[in-house]
Amino acid sequence: MLILGLAGSPRRGGNSEILLDEAMWGAKEAGAETEKIVLSSLCVQPCISCGACEKTGECAVRDDMQEIYSRLEAAGGIILASPIYFYSVSGFAKAVIDRAQAMWSRRYVLKDPEAPKGKKGAFIGVGATRGEKVFEGACLTVKYFYDAVGAGYDRELLVKGVDAKGAIRDYPQYLRQARELGRLLVSGD
Repeated sequence: MLILGLAGSPRRGGNSEILLDEAMWGAKEAGAETEKIVLSSLCVQPCISCGACEKTGECAVRDDMQEIYSRLEAAGGIILASPIYFYSVSGFAKAVIDRAQAMWSRRYVLKDPEAPKGKKGAFIGVGATRGEKVFEGACLTVKYFYDAVGAGYDRELLVKGVDAKGAIRDYPQYLRQARELGRLLVSGD
């Protein structure tokens, strides 16, 4: 099984990416092949709402998202990790989510029987604030992203009150939880 990790932070080596790396390590320990894509290193334009995908199932915008589509289709599991920006995911993650409209169109508009399904999905979110509802918008967005790409929203690790780059290393319980998230995504326990 391929577990695809999507690193949504613009800050390399930040808290959400550290947790993603731990989760990927857990998935590898459980026997999965792993691949991480750092979204900030790619050029993914926002959806332009042209409607082409509703006719063809393919996005008309040609950029690095084409490679992400192929990796999303190949993966048996996906882990999206993102810092929380204004109660949602980062702009890099949101551009990819919005461009998943093409995969949604294949499933729900064109009713393509070959559209991906049966995948597992997990979300790792890290928020600097401690607000009661800090993850609600992001979790809902990720849930529908996973639906579009044929994955369930199977697991999550949501961490509040951690902001400084690398500060998550001061919380070994979250590192352990991330590794366990990756392992469980593969094993299904």
